[in-house]
Amino acid sequence: MKITGRQVEPDRYRSSGTGPAPVRPVETPAGRDDDFIRAIGHARARGAGQPALAARLDAFERPEASDARSYANARSIELLQHVIEGVLPTLDADDDIVGMAKKVIGEELEWRQAWEARMSDTMAPQADAAPGGDDAHDEEPS
Repeated sequence: MKITGRQVEPDRYRSSGTGPAPVRPVETPAGRDDDFIRAIGHARARGAGQPALAARLDAFERPEASDARSYANARSIELLQHVIEGVLPTLDADDDIVGMAKKVIGEELEWRQAWEARMSDTMAPQADAAPGGDDAHDEEPS
């Protein structure tokens, strides 16, 4: 239901004689402001040579590769074994999920171990290799 043509007084809900109270500034001791301003100046001076917080956080996400052995296959094998033996048993998860995780990580571990074995086989010198090459043993005398 819509009522039209009815005039509502603008101050209908206010009691007469009350108006807005004048706004007065809050009185604070001057010493507290000076200490605060001095602390801000000190913090800005100390952090002037440093990059912004976002830049420092980004740097943590991308660590410098200072040691190439950290990315070696042997290190990844060691880390995968640690996850299977030390981390997965402590997880608060269903046995099915932990079992699937062990299976997937175990497969990755097997692939990396096989790769490491192949790499060590190709890098190791052959003990029975002739100085002339492998073809010297394969030839038949004529």
